[in-house]
Amino acid sequence: MAEKVMTLYLEDSNIKLLVAKGRKVERWAITSLDAGLVKDGVIVNENKVADKIREMFATIKHGKGSEILGGKGKVIVGLSGRDSLYRVLSLPVIGENLLPEAVRREAGRVLPVSLNELYLAYQRIPGNASEIRVFVAAFPKKTTDVLVRTMRLAGVNPRVLDLAPLALCQSVNEPRAIIVDARQDNLNIMVMAERVPQVIRSLAMQSEGKSINENMPTIIEEFSRTVAFYNSSHQQSPIGSEVPVFVSGDLVGVPATWPALVGKLNSQVAVLPSVIEYPENFPASDFIINLGLATKELALEKEAGNYSLVNLNALPASALPQPVNPYRIIVPVVAVAGIAILYMMWNNWQNTRNDIKLLQAKLTATQNQITANTKAVATLTEQNRVTQSQIQPIIDAASIFTKKLTSISASRLTTNTDVHQIIAKKQDAVTITGLSYADTKTVVGLSASTAEILTYAQTLRDSAKYGVIISTIHYNPIIKANGDVIPEYEYNFQIK
Repeated sequence: MAEKVMTLYLEDSNIKLLVAKGRKVERWAITSLDAGLVKDGVIVNENKVADKIREMFATIKHGKGSEILGGKGKVIVGLSGRDSLYRVLSLPVIGENLLPEAVRREAGRVLPVSLNELYLAYQRIPGNASEIRVFVAAFPKKTTDVLVRTMRLAGVNPRVLDLAPLALCQSVNEPRAIIVDARQDNLNIMVMAERVPQVIRSLAMQSEGKSINENMPTIIEEFSRTVAFYNSSHQQSPIGSEVPVFVSGDLVGVPATWPALVGKLNSQVAVLPSVIEYPENFPASDFIINLGLATKELALEKEAGNYSLVNLNALPASALPQPVNPYRIIVPVVAVAGIAILYMMWNNWQNTRNDIKLLQAKLTATQNQITANTKAVATLTEQNRVTQSQIQPIIDAASIFTKKLTSISASRLTTNTDVHQIIAKKQDAVTITGLSYADTKTVVGLSASTAEILTYAQTLRDSAKYGVIISTIHYNPIIKANGDVIPEYEYNFQIK
């Protein structure tokens, strides 16, 4: 029998709750939030938001889904994807016990920010026999911790956490697709390829009070930029008109804007579907993220089809339900049993004074046992002293390795900062396809304009940190099948 799940997702202006069983929606509710309680996806006032969640629970207290609050189901919570990063990593074949540390080290190397303020969640995905492929999501610790604390204040113990963009990807049954989820205060764009999210962009719209039509220029620009970014790094299999585009959120209500959204890509556009059935009066576009969260329990990645292979639990280890420690149960039971035995012995001694001689014999035996135990303790104490003397050299060696690791980490941070700055100073029309880091840094990339390349070089020089030598600018136009020529320049900078 399918297990019931409750999904919760917080936006800046409301909280959405949905209860599903298997592939059917059973109940749903939406509660508005006062302005300022949640800002840019981050809970600002934990107590007031927790109160709002409890109010929502009151709406299902006597209906379907109430048993979940009693622990007879699963609670899945969605986290906004803002300020989150996603990568597909390739690692050498190693043991499973070494994989977590290897993922963290490689993520620290490829991500443009420090991992100190981020949680990492990862999942192995299919690869060839010579490598391990891992999908990694890095998301803000502060935002996550506040969300988990607020849920617990409201009496909710989430068992699964997922990021909103990944939840949206759960609904697509296509090997390659683009998903655009646009709302008044938030925009998510995901590019799916080989059943894996390859590019994910989540950003605040910064357009309070604007309608979806007023936001369309920004949405179209970001869509075009995302497709161009993907194609620049996947030139062997770029996105073409055969790749479908799925829309959700506010875009569902304005189909007239869809042709402008895809532009020259000319892809077929459709509303993002869901495998979960719902009544006719259910506002699916409003609850599409909740539907994606509920879909996680169906494990569609294991079925025949082209659903997303990524189905991870981003709940931090510190927030996962702790297993029951049998010693916490056994020790009190044993203690109570021991007290009961002692009482029985005392009561027996009071009522059977004639057995004093027998008790004295037992006492003598006990004293002998104590003497033997004392000798054993002395032996163990000496063994412990010898062991401590052997441990100290190991501690000294560990201290040396720790200092070396600290030095290496400092060097890596410097490198990450430089690389981030070099990338941050480029214009939107300039792409970077390669970057090597040594005493002289080499940047290789593409642009449709030499002026943009020279502007990028001048920006680096003006920073007073980098000296730039333009080694080469080659004109390599792209000639399409219809004869159209797309200008493209390949550049090579030497930076000192």
